Amino acid sequence: MATSYLQRPFGISVQSHGNCRVFTQKGELSSFSYQPAYEFPRIIMCPSATCNLKSKGCVGRIRGLSNNSDFFWEEISTPILDMVENPMNMKNLSPKELSQLANEIRAELSLMVSKGQKTLRASLSVVELTVAIHYVFHAPMDKILWDKGDQTYAHKLLTGRRSLMGTLKQQNGLSGYTSRFESEFDPFGAAHGCNSISAGLGLAVARDIKGKRDRVVSVISNETTTAGQVYEAMSNAGYLDSNLMVILNDSRHSLHPKPDEDSRTPINALSSTWSKLQSSKTFRKLREAAKGLTKRIGKGMYEWAAKVDEYARGMLGPAGSTLFEELGLYYIGPVDGHNIQDLICVLQDVASLDSMGPVLIHVLTNENIEEAKEMNGTMEIVGRGSGPAAPLLPSIGTRTYSDYLMEALSIEVQKDMDIVAVHAGMRMEPAIKLFQENFPDRFFDIGMAEQHAVTFSAGLACGGLKPFCIIPSAFLQRAYDQIVHDVDQQKVPVRFAITNAGLVGADGPVCSGPFDITFMSCLPNMIVMAPSDEFELARMVVTAAQIDDRPVCFRYPSGSVVPLNNSMDCTVPIEIGKGKVLVEGKDVALLGYGAMIQNCLSAQSLLSKLGLEVTVADARFCKPLDIGLLRELCGNHGYLITVEEGSIGGFGSHVAQFIALDGKLDGRVKWRPIVLPDSYIEHASPTEQLTRAGLTGHHIAATVLSLLGRTREALLLMC
Repeated sequence: MATSYLQRPFGISVQSHGNCRVFTQKGELSSFSYQPAYEFPRIIMCPSATCNLKSKGCVGRIRGLSNNSDFFWEEISTPILDMVENPMNMKNLSPKELSQLANEIRAELSLMVSKGQKTLRASLSVVELTVAIHYVFHAPMDKILWDKGDQTYAHKLLTGRRSLMGTLKQQNGLSGYTSRFESEFDPFGAAHGCNSISAGLGLAVARDIKGKRDRVVSVISNETTTAGQVYEAMSNAGYLDSNLMVILNDSRHSLHPKPDEDSRTPINALSSTWSKLQSSKTFRKLREAAKGLTKRIGKGMYEWAAKVDEYARGMLGPAGSTLFEELGLYYIGPVDGHNIQDLICVLQDVASLDSMGPVLIHVLTNENIEEAKEMNGTMEIVGRGSGPAAPLLPSIGTRTYSDYLMEALSIEVQKDMDIVAVHAGMRMEPAIKLFQENFPDRFFDIGMAEQHAVTFSAGLACGGLKPFCIIPSAFLQRAYDQIVHDVDQQKVPVRFAITNAGLVGADGPVCSGPFDITFMSCLPNMIVMAPSDEFELARMVVTAAQIDDRPVCFRYPSGSVVPLNNSMDCTVPIEIGKGKVLVEGKDVALLGYGAMIQNCLSAQSLLSKLGLEVTVADARFCKPLDIGLLRELCGNHGYLITVEEGSIGGFGSHVAQFIALDGKLDGRVKWRPIVLPDSYIEHASPTEQLTRAGLTGHHIAATVLSLLGRTREALLLMC
């Protein structure tokens, strides 16, 4: 019995032996190990190596080892997975081979190490479900939609993208989400969750109108069930009665868990048998026949029989199951999400019905990999600390903008008992979780329900409290109607802390926040500001806490900050609409907004070496603008450049509007904006994204040189 050790990605050395290459690993061993159910062979890659199910001791083809230092995993024997180029290769596998395939997928996912990647737990929990779905259905003809990107890695492995998994979330590599532009097996993009039922219903109705017979499967999660769009889509699906299969991946074993009690839904022989009976063709036909018979007898008898059916099924199902029935979906469950045979049985029964209407299959999975569990008796899930490798931890002492936000908010909470925090989104950062632990009565975690979070915050404010509504920029977009009608139009003093603003690196355009400056600054009553560093962020928290007559928002980027040697008093509020000059010059003025101030300072340093005296000013506010500062910059400089990490129509547009109406553009002043390009920036490292967007210090300096007619120097600067 071999012991396998997962290593950190410090390097791989390659030794040549004839036509074969032997991979050896460098680096320290991490602190966990597990005993596999079979021997791990030596890692050898031969161009002529072939593999089949009958071969013994065959390693199979090495896949997914891309030439980069961000990924590394120890190769294991995956003979069945090696044969699966696409889901069609799974159709003739036996149940035992399907279980082994699931184990091989789980092993490969568990050994993936991604620099900066969040977690693989969601995908690990749905391995058997993914295998069963692709075994029963015929993608891409049948449409399989996923609600969350982090559930889809097993799906990507089975749909021809295994060799590219090493490029996940890297520049020009695989997306961390499903993408229509990436594969024909992704009929719709998985973004922030809660869209798969709506999109799936649209595909199903389009199929019916066109007279096609493909099947549509939408996979949602228990996190998704906090979003209102899910229930809107379910209600509409029940009304339209199109054939649609919704699979609820309940990784918490409960639709409504309570912390003070064990609310896990049990899976036992009775529930398994009941789920199979519910999905069987015979049961469905008998049920439909009974409904037809009671209709003939009379309306009263039909309604009475429907109630009996609902109560009987509700008694045998878990709490909350009748909710789906009321919305018009036929409920089946719970089903053990790690039992491939049960999953295939239920899925095949439902898929075999030509006229089933919308069906919801409640699948229970275990996302908590720390809990040891035998998977079909062939592979053990590793113990605590030995699940999928965690991302590399930041260096000791590294802090994020969220750390400074919550630290400042903690100070304000202790001074003002009316301050509360409302958080909406997928996951909380550690600093926010710590605030929740320290101030449980002042913190409200809303989950994936941003629209409710905004209006709830408005209600808190109208009730005399001072809510800070903490929402990532990409998620705030969903709640824009509530921001307009429930907050800004009524001048309700909600304080929006907009996290993950601008580009977000590996999470790509799905989670990026380029639009908040534009859509928040166009609102008549909204105060819009952005800090240039962590100390300015702390001061803006203090400033926002003192604003009681209108809403206010401030944005900050994701990632860590480099602590500044600054003795500034962070408890002093900022005067509303007041910017500041950081560096005095005379040739060109750089007016930065938010985090781009640091890049402006970098550009100023580069230009000073070329003999240019550049002014750098921190606008702080997009609305209201510092009119005095703008007039001063235009009066003392012939060139004004605004810089922001936002879309067209944001800070630069507000500056242009003012200086045009003020007549400053009628004279000698030349103005140029630097904004994000009018396109979506795909996933890459933060530095690569800023380079592609033209927002680095070198790009800003090159823009200045080009504006001054020093084109050659601008080109040399970019080399």
